[in-house]
Amino acid sequence: MTTPTSPPSPPSEVAALAARHQLGLLEGAFAPKRLGIPMFVIYLNVLVTFSAFFLVPGLLYFWWLRRFPNFSRKQAAKRLYLFEHGLIVQPRLGEGMTAFRWDSVKLRQDITQLFVDGAPTPIKYVYSVTATGFGGAEITEFYEKPEIWGPWMQDAVLRAQGQTALDTIQEGGAVDFGALSLSRAGMAATGKGRLPWSEIQEILVRGGNVHVMRSGASAPWSTVPVSGIANLHLLLAIAGNLCRR
Repeated sequence: MTTPTSPPSPPSEVAALAARHQLGLLEGAFAPKRLGIPMFVIYLNVLVTFSAFFLVPGLLYFWWLRRFPNFSRKQAAKRLYLFEHGLIVQPRLGEGMTAFRWDSVKLRQDITQLFVDGAPTPIKYVYSVTATGFGGAEITEFYEKPEIWGPWMQDAVLRAQGQTALDTIQEGGAVDFGALSLSRAGMAATGKGRLPWSEIQEILVRGGNVHVMRSGASAPWSTVPVSGIANLHLLLAIAGNLCRR
């Protein structure tokens, strides 16, 4: 997994929040993604035109532009901080910071890309983080390099919760992942019942869905959207371990 090197020291208020939640060492920090020069010039020209001929629309357009870090120092100063034991995120809209620990979060991802007349549009990344007692946060491509911090967060959850989840299952309990749950008896899917581990051929992640393939069947036993799975990498690792056994 690729990670930034030598992340800068966080501001004092971020360090204090991290210490309060015992998040450990800072491992990476991601700034908001800035507009490229062509788009920045286009937006700036539109702003100048509106301001020169249409005062009220110009003011409204400037207010809309302030969601981009190119046009707002406050937005440009926001960060997504990834620590050894958790994360701190500042929302795209609004103020404040929210801290989460890897050992208690439920992380859902929704990565989509549309095609218009055969041409791909920019990829949309939405990661929803929730934890009992700490509320939730939505982290998007507002922050640069989502192809790095997204898998990083999933793997951090796997490391923090993997052994506990496996122990729970081995002791006869079940672990809920949203649309799917795992137990010693097998995998259960909403509306499908339970499939024993001995009958699971493989689990595929393809086209934004998780497909559970039953041995000897050509069609998936269950297909659920990736966005309906909490802690995807943890699910895949635990299920793979139990299938092999």
